[in-house]
Amino acid sequence: MTWRDTLSRSRRTVHWPQGQYAAATIGVALEAFENQSQLRLAGRPGQRDSFSLSYGEYGVRVGVWRLLELFDDLAVKASFSVSGRLARDWPDVVKAVADAGHDLVGHGWVNDVFLNEADAGAERDIIVRTLDAIEKAAGTRPTGWASPANSSTERTKQIMVDSGLTWSGDDASDDLPYVEPVGDGRLAVLPKTNLSANDLIHWILPTNSPQVFAEGFADTLAVAWAEGEAGRPQWADMVLHCHMAGRPAFLPTLRRCLLEARRRERVWWTTKDTLAAWTLENGFAR
Repeated sequence: MTWRDTLSRSRRTVHWPQGQYAAATIGVALEAFENQSQLRLAGRPGQRDSFSLSYGEYGVRVGVWRLLELFDDLAVKASFSVSGRLARDWPDVVKAVADAGHDLVGHGWVNDVFLNEADAGAERDIIVRTLDAIEKAAGTRPTGWASPANSSTERTKQIMVDSGLTWSGDDASDDLPYVEPVGDGRLAVLPKTNLSANDLIHWILPTNSPQVFAEGFADTLAVAWAEGEAGRPQWADMVLHCHMAGRPAFLPTLRRCLLEARRRERVWWTTKDTLAAWTLENGFAR
């Protein structure tokens, strides 16, 4: 047996609707913060930073509307990861996102309080309280969860199943979604295929040009498409933050990136809720 035989046997495959070569999704963070957002100009982590908080608040006041307009122009739907406190304090905004046809995903109560710093009772409370706040604001309850900073614990998946959730985004071990048994239930796991196209990682923190983000997504989609054409369908995802990607300096690059990607044929543009439902329906195992 050659190494290529071993490779062929070890690779798992999935299939997308209508035989599409690649799946493509857009994840958007709509976040609230307790002490600071991801951008600080001074101070220490965990120290209250009014300027940093104001930077984060830009997302719900301005950035979300720019992104909703862009998605409407390009006829794409996204999956919005929403902080529970933001849903409580800005219910009309969360309702507008849902009314525009986008998914809502649980994303912690605030984005700078992490699950792995909470005990079991507090972790369960964060998850349930967040889902309740989003449902109250939008009239629809999320089916998916992505922890702040992916800070899940060994308890998180069971709490998710107990809370009626069907998919988790806290994983980086694969390129393709899969079904994982959890107690007497199961979850679809949607791994982070978006680490190559994340406005925080590729634009804000390293102070790169927004084009670096666009190149990461374009290259990921190109490889996913080529492997799909060869019989191994793949998935490409991007992560946007309303308080980052919704700014004028980023939006033109994002528009060009999406326009170019949308020209590619045999790509299944979907949402994470739908991708998770397809994964569960087809029982994609690891």
